[in-house]
Amino acid sequence: MSSNPGSGDVGDVGHGVRYLSDEWLDEADRQLGDLEPISGRVTVDVVVRSGPEGDRAYRLILGPDRVGIDRGSAPDPRNGARSSGGTTVASGVRMTLPWTVAVAIARGRASAQRAFLDGHIQFGGDASLLIGYQRELSDIDDRLAELRSVTRYH
Repeated sequence: MSSNPGSGDVGDVGHGVRYLSDEWLDEADRQLGDLEPISGRVTVDVVVRSGPEGDRAYRLILGPDRVGIDRGSAPDPRNGARSSGGTTVASGVRMTLPWTVAVAIARGRASAQRAFLDGHIQFGGDASLLIGYQRELSDIDDRLAELRSVTRYH
C-alpha cells in the first residue's frame, strides 16, 4: 500500500476490496491518517450486524492524538466499553446498524439521518458529542470517497 496517508491513492486495493474487511478498515485508517484531530477524546464504536463475514466492529477515532480507525471487538453492551489487549477503553458513542443499512449509506443510496429516524441505527452513549463535529465527520466521508469507489459490497 502507499505510504502517503490521505494522498487519495488507495494503495493496493484498486482490485476491489470487500467493505469492512480487515483490508478495507486498514486502508480507511491509512487514508484518514493526515486529517487534523480534534482536541478532545471522541470515539465512535460502530457495530455492523449480519454481514457476509458476520458482525463487524471498529472504532472511529476523532482525536485527540489522531483521526483513524481501529479494528476491534464489539463494544460490551453492559457498560459501553470494549476490551483492548486486556485494558478496558471507554467509548464516547456507540452505533449499531444492520449490514444492509451500512452498505446503503456507504453507497450513497440512503442517508444516515433517515436510517436513524426510521429506527435502523441505534445509538448508545452520548451521541450529542457528535453534534459539534459535523465538519470533521464530513471530512472523513470525503476522504474515504475514493476507497468506496473501489469497494465490493457483497
